[in-house]
Amino acid sequence: MVSEGLSHAVLPGLVTAFIILQDYDSPLLLIAAATSGLLMVWFTQLLQRTRMLYNDAILGIVFAGMFSVGILIVSSNLRNTHFHADCIIDGNLALAPLDRLIWHGVDLGPRAWNLMLGMFVVVVGFISICFKELKLMSFDQILARQFKLHPRFLQFMWLAIGSLTTVAAFEVAGSILIVALMIAPPAAAYLLTDNLARLLFIAAAIASVSAVGGFYLSAGLDVSPTGPIASFAGFVFLLVLAFAPKRGLIAVSIRQMRQRVAVSDCLVLDLVERQALSVDGLDDFAVKVCMPVRECQNALRRLQQRSWIEDRDGQYQLTSVGRNHLSDSLRGFGVEWAVAKT
Repeated sequence: MVSEGLSHAVLPGLVTAFIILQDYDSPLLLIAAATSGLLMVWFTQLLQRTRMLYNDAILGIVFAGMFSVGILIVSSNLRNTHFHADCIIDGNLALAPLDRLIWHGVDLGPRAWNLMLGMFVVVVGFISICFKELKLMSFDQILARQFKLHPRFLQFMWLAIGSLTTVAAFEVAGSILIVALMIAPPAAAYLLTDNLARLLFIAAAIASVSAVGGFYLSAGLDVSPTGPIASFAGFVFLLVLAFAPKRGLIAVSIRQMRQRVAVSDCLVLDLVERQALSVDGLDDFAVKVCMPVRECQNALRRLQQRSWIEDRDGQYQLTSVGRNHLSDSLRGFGVEWAVAKT
């Protein structure tokens, strides 16, 4: 939501500066847009202090309001000025190498490259210097205040750097790609690790792979790189969502299935231990354990194969191995065996 808000909240500052300067190439446009993003951050924090609204509602109100102000300014004062949709939505990533930075007759490369390289240095430097403080601010603001770390100021600085990054990439990448690369790679990285430092590196790696893969995909399709890069980032996220070792959908489904089997086996073992179960009395037993008959049959079959129960003269009874396993399982579920017996 913050990245989406910043990509829209820069509009009023951008158009206001253009009305005053009447210059497409002025660096003050960048400063004005960044200031507009900082205003969004300040307004957001101001409303958060009231504790009358949820954070996502506050962001929606502020960035939608600021974007509306920008639209009103454009509609009122810039009716005869051409604003290409690519500059706001798709950016001009394919044309970025043509906009060169010339300094004293020396070609320093694409202007966007130098600008984003400078932002990269700022972001990495800030994270490296303030990593512990940022980590504490993100997860325990009360402790951060006790350590006199001023978490609100750190949060403002962090969001300010996010605003500057968004503004710097706005013309080249466009709002769609900015939002895609600010959300999809970190979301995918969070499914892979709980360590914050590793999460940052993994997110950067996923973003890099998405950029390279999306670029070559766009070259093969002969289209603008913005859409394929965003799509590639989403595709990588879906792969991680499905196949992540611990939090992926497949891993979670397998773990839940194993847990259901374990609970079913434990429940059947406990009731077999409490009261006798005849081989022919399965229907009544299934009702008692609140399980379908087929599932109950599968559970009894598994328990017999593991030698946890045995058929003694038409009655299912626990073996010593099954009784020990039941005791351990109940303790693992947080229930003492003696309490369960009672």
